[in-house]
Order: sequence, then C-alpha cells, then structure tokens
Amino acid sequence: MDNAFGWVKTNGICSEDSYPYTSGGGTTGSCKKTCTPAVTLTGHTDVPTKGGTDESALKAAVSQQPVSVAIEADKSAFQMYQGGVLDNPACGKQLDHGVLIVGYGTDSGKDYWKVKNSWGASWGEKGYLRMVRNKDQCGIATQPSYPTGVKSMGPSPGPSPPSPPSPPSPPSPPSPPSPPSSSHYEDPKGGCHSDEINIQIQGVQGAICSPACTGFGPFQFCPKDVPGGVTAKPQCALQDSSSKKKYCALICSPGSNDDQCGTNASCKSIQGVGICTYDDDKDDTQATRVAYVGAEVVV
Repeated sequence: MDNAFGWVKTNGICSEDSYPYTSGGGTTGSCKKTCTPAVTLTGHTDVPTKGGTDESALKAAVSQQPVSVAIEADKSAFQMYQGGVLDNPACGKQLDHGVLIVGYGTDSGKDYWKVKNSWGASWGEKGYLRMVRNKDQCGIATQPSYPTGVKSMGPSPGPSPPSPPSPPSPPSPPSPPSPPSSSHYEDPKGGCHSDEINIQIQGVQGAICSPACTGFGPFQFCPKDVPGGVTAKPQCALQDSSSKKKYCALICSPGSNDDQCGTNASCKSIQGVGICTYDDDKDDTQATRVAYVGAEVVV
C-alpha cells in the first residue's frame, strides 16, 4: 500500500470513468499512458503494529477514516465467502491482496471488521465481507495504512452565494479536556495520536509523542507537521531494541535557543546532536523506551 500511496502522491489517481477496468471474462486488459488525475494526496501513515499486530491501534485508526490493509486471498476460505463473519484460520497470512476496512461492529457476540473488496457486488455481502476481529484474520492487521492530505484535483467551484446572517449563538458548555494537537510530535501529557507512541529515549530526560518512520531500507521518512513555533527537524533516528521498529525524533542544536523545540520542551544533548523532549510530564512510566541510533532521512 505504501508504494501505491507514494505513486499517487507523485502522479495523482484517475477516476474509474476515465480509466475503466477492462480485464475479466476472457477479455485482456489494456493500459493507458495518461489521463486527468481526479485526486492526489500528500503522504500516508502506517498504523502502529508493535512489531507484529495491534488491532486496538487499528480500531482507533478506522474510527477516523477507512484504512487500507493487505490480506491473503488465494485460499478457498476467503474466495468462497458468501456472508456472515469470516472466522477461519485456513485463510492464511501470506499477504497477496489489498482491501479496505470501512468499519467494525459485533454480531451475536463476535467482533468483526467490515471490509470492502474489489471483486464486484456479486461477491460476498454485496462486495463487502465481515472478518473476525482480534485474530489477525487473513493477516488483516499486519500492514495497515491510510493516505493523508487527500484532495480533489477537479475544477474549482464558482463563487459561493452570500451566507445568511447567523442566529445568536447559545451559551457555550464547559470545554472538555483538550485532545492531542493537530500536529505530530506533541506533548504526551495531553495524549498521543493513534499513529504515534509515547516514547522516552535512553539517556535523555523527558518524553515526546513519536510517529513511526515510513518507507524501507535507506528510504525512511517522517511526518513533517510539527507543533507551532517548532524549528527542530523531524528525522528517522530512534529504534525500539526489541521490535527493531524505527521512530521519528525532532533533531535540534544543543546549546542553542530552546525555542526551537516549542512550548514546554527543550533540546537535550546526546551523541553530539540534540533531541527535543517535553519536560512537564514527570510520570514517564507509560512511555516506550527507545534508543537513539542516528539520523537517516531529513524531511
């Protein structure tokens, strides 16, 4: 999925009307070199898997938007599905097919994912299926991800008509506790986003919400949306020693003005560089311990 999102980021993606599916039924498909892109995106996010699977994190992500997943679909347990909640270990976990999780629920006490397939409305439950949750059915929780910054590339609409006067607003109720900020790398004291973890770096005081690095091999990338006022640069520089998964850090210049790390954070020195962490949350017992392993890619 990540490679597909990277391609769409560079090229955009065409509508089904401008690039229809032509294979199947004995008909050989044909490729088009060009078409007018209908949608583009700015990036993607991998749902944290804790080095294996994490269906709680996947559920949190699906509650916000549909999530792309890879599954094994070459076994009859999947291909012959007609309805109900698919709960069959014979499905396998050798990933070979992409589908889309669009929701979740419970049927007769059995938790399930609602999944959109691409084999037409005559398959399954009108093109959809329900797969048992919390069993990594068909490998569904192994490689979840979703696009970010999606926008239409169609023509801009004309000017909107003037809005009518707004009625007087009723008194505002008491404000609920503040949710995590809209950016990554926020203060874990207020909670982290579903695609981040609360980390504490070995040899460095404080903690920070950190997203996982994306990409593979030498091509590791980090989200670049940082809190307001932060000038430190996101880099793929941390690693969990047990899972070997890599995470992003805000790299700063130790000894310089601490404003580079934003509010309630400061630049801590380690191995000749600096890393921003927040100092106001003294209880870091819930944080995941990671090590600084050196920066790879600056976004």
